[in-house]
Order: sequence, then structure tokens, then C-alpha cells
Amino acid sequence: MSFFELLATIYASLSRHVIRALLATLGIVLGIAAVVSMLAISEGGKRGIIDQIKAQGIDNIILKSIKPTTTTTDSKNASRSIEMYGITQKDFDHIASTFNNIEQIVPIQQKSFNIYSGQNKTDISVLATTPTLFDVINCSIIDSRSKSFPEKNNGIFMPSCYVGVDAARKLFGHRDPMDEWIEIGRRSFRVIGIIEGAGQGRIGGSHNINNVIYVPMAMADSIWGKGNQTRYYGTEVVAYHFLYIKVTDVEYVPDTVARLKSYLSVTHVNSDYEVQVPYELMRAAEKTQRIFTLVMTSIAAISLLVGGIGIMNIMLANIFERTREIGVRRALGATRRDILVQFLTESIVLTFIGGALGIGVGILTAHGAEAVAQFNGDMTIHAIVTTESLLVSLAVSVVTGITFGTYPAWKAARLDQLIALRHHPLILTLRNLPILFAPLRLCGRPFPAISIQRTRRINLNFHVRHIPQKTALPQSFKTTIEHFINTI
Repeated sequence: MSFFELLATIYASLSRHVIRALLATLGIVLGIAAVVSMLAISEGGKRGIIDQIKAQGIDNIILKSIKPTTTTTDSKNASRSIEMYGITQKDFDHIASTFNNIEQIVPIQQKSFNIYSGQNKTDISVLATTPTLFDVINCSIIDSRSKSFPEKNNGIFMPSCYVGVDAARKLFGHRDPMDEWIEIGRRSFRVIGIIEGAGQGRIGGSHNINNVIYVPMAMADSIWGKGNQTRYYGTEVVAYHFLYIKVTDVEYVPDTVARLKSYLSVTHVNSDYEVQVPYELMRAAEKTQRIFTLVMTSIAAISLLVGGIGIMNIMLANIFERTREIGVRRALGATRRDILVQFLTESIVLTFIGGALGIGVGILTAHGAEAVAQFNGDMTIHAIVTTESLLVSLAVSVVTGITFGTYPAWKAARLDQLIALRHHPLILTLRNLPILFAPLRLCGRPFPAISIQRTRRINLNFHVRHIPQKTALPQSFKTTIEHFINTI
């Protein structure tokens, strides 16, 4: 049998029972849909997390000042306390001069000023830093009119700043933010540049890159003092809230982190610092994502198992109904291998169709979940359908067809030729005739008289006395019974 003849035979077989075939593939459809939607949402979540981490730079090490439970206090002025903690200028100088595998070190100060848009308070942060930060965190200046950071005028700092794209949108709406003025700590700063970071990256894990106003550090020190932040209860002195340390190569990250921790554990007994390593965070995120994918795949495998059992059931039913066809084909010269290939191919075609439908349902489900999440304000969920996930899904469906179709195909190939030729599915149905006519007995009506006479080894003759008219059966019912008996 040629390939096209095989396909024609499979099409004729499946088209006789379209609804049954679709119901048999329902488990495969749901299983593949679960796999595709799970992989799409998982891939979107993974890329989102990795993009945030990469925005901090996988070759960066971040030192963060944190307020300890006990702080160093200078109480010379009894009416006012001064709390000092975190990364100091001495730490900065030591790291810059001692560590030889460091390419850049960028200081960042956090300024606790409220930024208003009209009369409304915003969540925009203010950070004082140096121009090298934008290279370290992979930011881009999106306006060609942007000026250098910082800007000097005759040796005197002119208050100026860069703003992130989200901050500019919140402050100025649809207006052009360039050369506009922003009030920060009772001082007006002119916008000289627009910054855009990749994805939803955060500085130090807490400040959205695109929702920050960036002020030159030298200018901030001259206006507000170095590291001073006035609180209601006094003054906090933090030289640097963050230090971004960029190493020359990613492979030096673990050794550099170990040296930094060793040094800081000696100089900071209060543990007023935290070491963040985006490279390690990325590896941990990938590991967590792999575990999540494994769990979701296991759940989807259960649905595929149920679908595979459904495929096996439908194939066994096909074999029973087509036993005589198998005998005829064997009598005409078909080999056991031909029968095996035919039924195994039917199983694969069924699961392939189920897999294709499942991919469509899975893609719609994933994008539907993304749309619902974004409608509810959660912009972190994204569905990304990759070519690899589609190929894996189709491969899984084919493997399911092979796995659960092998036994029915083997059983069909092992049928005895003579037994298959004498087989007729309606012979077994006759055993259930009392069940078929049970409603007549419940209504007090007699059974039609049916006698069976064996005349040859294979064929059976049936002599049927027609149903008496006095039974007053519906004509459609009598027609159905007579057609059933005449078919035998």
C-alpha cells in the first residue's frame, strides 16, 4: 500500500465517525493546550524576570546600604541626633584602589524629596549619581537634544537633571519635557535629557529605572550636603546608598563577591550593608523557573495520559468494528506489517490532529490570560509563544499516539485471518436483543419471534416472523427493527 492509499484509507475510516474521533482527541487537545499555554506564560515570566536582572547588569555587583537595628550616633548636639550607617567614602576609596578586576565603580545617593505633578504627589524617586551609571545599567538617552550630564556654566553648576520616560510622562503628560523645570527640594532643576531603561529594570532592586529623576552627584552635594537626609527625628548620614561595581568579566563575579564580603564583614560590624549579585539572582530565577515548568508539565502529562487512554479505546473499538475488513485485506495479500502500519498511522494522525487543535487552544488561552491580567492592572504577565514550544507540543502528541496506538495496532496485526473473515459485529449484538426489546415487556407487549438456524459453518440464516400489527408499535420503531434484522 502506497503512502497516499494509506492516507485515503485513514481518511475514510475517521470520516465515518467524526464526532467520536473528535471526542477521542479531546484529552490530547486539553493536554497540549495546557502545555502550550503553560510554556508561553512561563517563558514570558522568565524573560520578564531575566530582563529586570539584566537591566542591573549581570557583570555588576551592587552594594546597598541598609539601616541596622543599632546605628552609630553623634550626639554632640543634644537637640539633634545624627545617625551614620551604610557604605562610606572610605569603602569607596578602598574598593577602587585595591580591587584590580573592577572596570567601573558608580556611587548613588538616594534623596528623600517628594515630587509633585500639579497638586498630586507622585512615586518618582530622586537619585544623585555620576554619568557612568547609564553605561553600567545599560540605559539609553532617547532624545538627540540631550545635553551632557552634568552641565557646567562658567564653572558654576546650573541645576539640571535627567528624567526617566515614565517620570516625564507623569510630570508633563504629552508635553515635550526637554528644557522644562522640576522643583526638587525647593530648588528648580532643568530637564536636559530623557533616559529609557530596558524592560522594568530596577536600580538596587527598588527604583524603577524609568521612574527616576537623576541629579549630578557633585551638584547634589553642593546643594544639600554630602549624604545628609533630614528626617523628623534628626539627620541620617549615608555616604552612598548604592555602589554599582562592574567587573571586567562575568567569570570574576564570584571571587570579587567573596572578597567584598570578607572586607565588609570586618569594617561593618553592624551589618549595615547588603551585597546583591544580579548574576546569582539570574541563576536562581532560572532554577526556580525550571522547577515551575517541571511541575506544570507534570500536571499537563496527566491530561495527556487520559487523552492517550481515550485514543487507545477508540482504536480498540475501530479494530472490533473492522475485524472483517482486516480479514479481507489479509486474504487479498496484506501482511501483518501493513495492518500494523495502518492502525498505528491512524493513531498518530488522531493525536496529531488533537495536538494541532491543542496548540490553537493553548495560544488563545495564554493570550487570554495575558489580556485579563493586563486589564486588571498587572503588566508583569506576558505570553510568549516560541517555536520550540510548538515543536515540542507536536512531538509530544505524536509520541502519545505511538505509545497508546502500538498495542491496538499490534492486536489488529495479530488477528487470525479465518476468524477475522467470519466475524460480523452484529452477531454479538444479537445477544443483547432482550435488552433492546425490554421496553416492550415493560409496556406489556410481546417480543417479535426470531429464530436462528445454522446452515453453514460461517453464514447464519435468520427466519423472522414479522411483528404482529396488534402490538400497535410506532411505525418508525418497527422500521428500525426490521432494518436491523434484514441487515444481519
